[in-house]
Amino acid sequence: MLVAQGDGPGALAAYRKALGIAEALAARDPANTQWQTDLAVSCAKLGSLAHVQSLGVRREHLRRGRRILAKLKKQGRLQPNQDWIEWIDSKLAQLPPG
Repeated sequence: MLVAQGDGPGALAAYRKALGIAEALAARDPANTQWQTDLAVSCAKLGSLAHVQSLGVRREHLRRGRRILAKLKKQGRLQPNQDWIEWIDSKLAQLPPG
């Protein structure tokens, strides 16, 4: 909602808060696929904020989210509706090389 309203800094703060919650839950129970997926999605959302973060930070968030999802997929734990890998790959491809 904040992104749509043009509040990049507010969106960044909200996404960072969501990431902190997702990290805490995922650390508490690494076997919980939903919490791991939530963490990956939080990373992906942070990586998609073009106007408020450096390219390096965005790229690292996207890569981290992709690594989490790829691991879950390899383990057979990722449901089709949780597979954001292609979306993340498209976001990474849109970034300038570096």
